[in-house]
Amino acid sequence: MPVRKARLFTAVSLDGCLLDEMDWLPDTRGQSFLFDTHVWEKLEPGLDANGQITVLSPRPVRHSTGVQFDTRDAAECLRALKDQEGKTIWICAGPKTIHKLMKADLIDEYELVVVPELRGSQVRLFKAGIPSMPLTLKRVSESDGLVCLSYERLR
Repeated sequence: MPVRKARLFTAVSLDGCLLDEMDWLPDTRGQSFLFDTHVWEKLEPGLDANGQITVLSPRPVRHSTGVQFDTRDAAECLRALKDQEGKTIWICAGPKTIHKLMKADLIDEYELVVVPELRGSQVRLFKAGIPSMPLTLKRVSESDGLVCLSYERLR
């Protein structure tokens, strides 16, 4: 039975606040993605769905060819996706969904794009109440002042 990896991919300010802009998303062609409604509603309507795209939502948000809408709990949905054949699942979600998946210990990799600005009192990426999780640094890259940090969950 396959167990695919799940990679959280998000952008944060230097002080750990989530960004609302979506121009940091990677190329979606041929990839597997899990979005929540919070992020999906902000995406361009012309997003290339030439891959597996699942959106956590009780109903379709807008007509999107090749996009599956899933009404299950985030953890239940991700467990099911991890049991399917395919590539790494990229998770692009808001703080509530991220918190649920972290509490269920379903995220295998963390890829954070750090944007060189301070946001102050906006929504933080990590909420109180998540368990301690040892991580190991896999990669660091920089482009135009953005720093990408890639960590893997130690198990």
